[in-house]
Amino acid sequence: MSNLPPLSDKDRADLVAYLDGDPSLDRETVQKIQTRLSLDPILRAEADTLKRTWDLLDYLPRPEPSPNFTHRTLDKVSTRQTRKVLRQTRQRRRWLWGAGWAAAVLVAGLSGYLAAVSLFPPRPTEQDLVRDLRLIENLRYYEQVETLDFLHELDQRDLFGEDSQDS
Repeated sequence: MSNLPPLSDKDRADLVAYLDGDPSLDRETVQKIQTRLSLDPILRAEADTLKRTWDLLDYLPRPEPSPNFTHRTLDKVSTRQTRKVLRQTRQRRRWLWGAGWAAAVLVAGLSGYLAAVSLFPPRPTEQDLVRDLRLIENLRYYEQVETLDFLHELDQRDLFGEDSQDS
């Protein structure tokens, strides 16, 4: 009898992974199993039992796939792909509908605002009227002028000759 601890579930799982050649086992675990296999006859017996069991699996009859297995499998795969494409198309449509509605609401709001501003301009405040008082007082003269160039020509000193007030 061996004085090594009995085989635990984790040890058994590691042994199965070792016998399968599982690449996920780290080097330290592999060395630990190899050392224990060389020292522990119970573990060696368990490993032999597992190997014989796997060898017996080769004698079991292998089930043959049905003749339409390939066709059914490909139908299922294509159905899944079709569903995935349809789902993506629906998501795009929903997003486009939402973006379209958001754009329509934005355009309608902006159009309404611009129409309101152009049809109903804001009334001048008292400060605006005071700032433009000189313009308002002389508005009747400005209405008689056809172009701004005419006003600039009137502003020139030598148009009418010397001012009598300056002399």
